[in-house]
This record gives sequence, structure tokens and C-alpha cells, in this order.
Amino acid sequence: MSPDADAAGAVSSDADAPTDAAADAPVTIAFDAVWTGDGFRGPTTYRLHGDHLAPIDQTSNPPIPGSTHGLHHLGGTLFPRLTDHHVHLGLVDPAALFRNGITHAADLGWSPEIASTWLHDDPRWPSVTIAGAFLTARGGYPTRSGWAPSAAAREVGGPREARRAVREQVMAGASRIKVALNSEAGETVDNATLAAIVEEAVTAGLPVVAHAQGTGQTARAIHAGVAQLAHTPFSERLSDRVIADAAGRGMSWISTLDIHGWGAATIESSIAVDNLRRFAAAGGRVLYGTDLGNGPLPLGVNARELTALLSAGLDGTALLRSIAGERGDGHLSPEAPIGPRITWIPGAPPVDPAQLPAWLATARGLHVADLPGPGPDPGPSPRTHPHAHAPSPHPSPTPSSPPTSSTEGPLP
Repeated sequence: MSPDADAAGAVSSDADAPTDAAADAPVTIAFDAVWTGDGFRGPTTYRLHGDHLAPIDQTSNPPIPGSTHGLHHLGGTLFPRLTDHHVHLGLVDPAALFRNGITHAADLGWSPEIASTWLHDDPRWPSVTIAGAFLTARGGYPTRSGWAPSAAAREVGGPREARRAVREQVMAGASRIKVALNSEAGETVDNATLAAIVEEAVTAGLPVVAHAQGTGQTARAIHAGVAQLAHTPFSERLSDRVIADAAGRGMSWISTLDIHGWGAATIESSIAVDNLRRFAAAGGRVLYGTDLGNGPLPLGVNARELTALLSAGLDGTALLRSIAGERGDGHLSPEAPIGPRITWIPGAPPVDPAQLPAWLATARGLHVADLPGPGPDPGPSPRTHPHAHAPSPHPSPTPSSPPTSSTEGPLP
């Protein structure tokens, strides 16, 4: 072969190199906006890495010039997660909850034997954490409520039994301990027993969340060192001093505003919104939660709950933080991989905070591994279930059947 032929071959090989590089380019996914915990970042590209998205440093790892081989522009808005901090999965369809945008759900009370099975990751469902059973006094809430299986209430008669009950929930996989302080529906544990519950939970590294209902029960929870309230207090208007104490101790409140009337104004909703407005103004952390299973609540992101949070004085950023997390949460670390579940909304974030609830209600739960290719299927519309569980004095419940993963039949 002549030198000229060798040179021609070399030129041909070099010319093919960019094409080969493009063929080997990793799959990347581009979004128009991404929630960061402080606000939305503009157009952002991630590298698909198994069932996670890895952030790309555009400075040190720029795209291959002229190559779009592995690039998929999904557009829309990415949320690494949307969380409902108060659900009862035994009363709803968890698969519909995920399809309609909720990637993470905290079950706050069910039979530990059943709830522990929800920790085995089911890709059709949100990622689930559980509290196990309510710890309650003999005959206390929810033993006579009618909505919960009998094993969802663990009755304790004193500090020693309370400590044992905490350890039982830990063994079942609980990531928090729930105590019932509902004096309007029966007896509550005494102060010594409540203190033992909190102390044993803290020893196990778990927070305590309380259902506080009835005069003085929120103050008891705060004084005992309870970390979180399962509901914004709705049965009494709290004093400014009690609210300042709750915020000052770093307590978080789960909203659950929509259960008081499901969009209609009630005395309970008015009290809850007033308490929450002052708690948020005092610097308290507010978390989005619906008490899903309690009445005609949408399976997915609840626009009415979010609208009620706006009425309690939360601005757009605080509203988004309540459901999507804030900077400092592990899943929003700049280095954290995203997935395997994500939330995607087809459109761009609205400028007007009043439009956020309706926009968020269009959210879709997706799996990262399913992202490359055409835009995702929107899935079915949110569904509702009949009234099933009421912490406030509403009409008698008519429970729905638990999901097919449950080992029990329809509730009595």
C-alpha cells in the first residue's frame, strides 16, 4: 500500500471517531426545571445510571459536541420526591397513589404484621415507611373507632409495657413510633407512660409522632418531647405560648387540613388553619400530609390540602418544601443520585403561588428506568374512596377494602 493510501485510511478513521463516540455516549435525560429545596433550577441534564439519575457537572463533563445520540429531552419539571407524611395504606390503593405523583408515603398506623410487608419494595407503590401500631391506653383510640383492625392499636398499661411495645414496633420495621393522645375518644396514656414511650423511642433512634386531640393534649405532647404531630391541632385553639414552645423545640406538624370538611368550611378546619398559621409564623416546620383513607380524599397530590396550606399563610416556597423537601434533606443534596422513583409534571412551574396546588395535582409518579423514549403515559385520574377513618367527630365510617397485599379481608 502506498503512503498516500495509508494517509487516506488514517483520515477516514479519524473522521469516523466522533460517530463512534456518539454511539457510545451515555443516555442522558433533560428537564426544563428541577426542584432544589430552595426553588427551581432551570434546564438540567442527568446521566441515566441504572435506575437512578446522576447529576452532570456541565463544566467538567460537558456533552460531546454535536452529539444527541443518547439525549432524551423529557422537558417538564422534575421533583426527586413528593411525600405524603400521613397515610393509612390499608384503606387505599397504593399503586394509584404512586401513579398520581406521590413517590414516598409514611403509614401512620396499621397492624404491624401487615404493615411490615409494605417495606418489601413494590415498584408499583410509593416507597413506604411505617409506624406500626398506635400505642394507646386500655380502651383508648383507635380501639373503638371501627376503621382500624384490632392489631393497629397496641394497648399499654404502664411504662414497662410501653417500653416493650416500642421495641415491638422497632422489630416490625417502624421508622417512627406513634402514640394516641385522643381524650375525646377514650382514655390516654398517663404522663409517666408517655415519658417512657418517648425515652424508649429516642434510645432506638426513632422520633415519636402523636395524634393529639382534646384539650391540653398538644401541650402534653410538647412537654414530653414528642417530635411530630400527626395532625395540625384542630380541637382547641392553642395559646401563642404553646405554639412558640412547639416551634422552639423543633417540632414538625403534619397538615391534614382537608379532612375537616373535605373542602367545606368547618369549625375544626378554622381552628386548624389558625393554629397552623401561627405555628408557621413562629418558625415551625410544616409537612404535607393528608391522613389518606379518611374520607373522600384524592389518591395522589391533594390540591385542596395544598390550597388550605396557602390559606394558613405558607408562601409558595414553604408550600413546596412541605411536600417536596427543603435544602438539607438528604434526597436534595447536590451530589445525591435521584430515583428509582421520581415525580414528573409536564408543565413549567407557575409564577403565581395560587396556581401551585392545581399544578402539583397533575404530578405523575415514574421510574427512572422507564424514562428514555417517548413521553410517559399520564395514567388514570386520581380516585377517591368513601369515608374510612376520622380523627375528628365526623359521621360513622364506612371502611373500604385493604389492598390486595393485605392478609385480611374487608374490615368489619
